[in-house]
Amino acid sequence: KYLGWEISKTTVRPLKLEIRTHISTLNDVQKLLGDLNWVRTLCGLTNEDLAPLMCLLRGGSGVDA
Repeated sequence: KYLGWEISKTTVRPLKLEIRTHISTLNDVQKLLGDLNWVRTLCGLTNEDLAPLMCLLRGGSGVDA
């Protein structure tokens, strides 16, 4: 295991990631975006896909800091 990857003699694969679904604080949004940023290339997520969540980092729109 290395930096979130499981490496064997024949394969390299990401370790299981648990995505948080209960978001109530700004810190929760930051953690979620960190997790999504780590897997975004594997999932094909674009900046446009993440834009609504990035707006939550500014605060004041449903996320209590």
